[in-house]
Amino acid sequence: MQGHPDGDFIPVATLADLDDRGRAVVMVGGTRVALVRVEGRLHALDDTCPHRGGPLSEGDLDGHVLHCPLHAWPFDVRTGQCSRRPGAGVRIYEVRVEGEHILLSASGSFPAR
Repeated sequence: MQGHPDGDFIPVATLADLDDRGRAVVMVGGTRVALVRVEGRLHALDDTCPHRGGPLSEGDLDGHVLHCPLHAWPFDVRTGQCSRRPGAGVRIYEVRVEGEHILLSASGSFPAR
């Protein structure tokens, strides 16, 4: 996965910005990105479901699987892959936490097909 050409990550939020569920939505280059904490680790993925545009950040979380609130498409927050629809997925972003600051790779990667 690549960040800025020089390898830097960009600050997008602080840990205090996460809600009680360990979630937040940030903007990265005009794209809504969902931050989701699972088992103490932060994951970042595009917030828009490719099926009907549902906000993934508002969906139910079952382990590492985040379900779209519109039609329950399941996305693994670690890979961005949808287990229900082979070939469907959302972009994921590498996350770093430095102190209280959450940083993301400026460019994400798409799930392998």
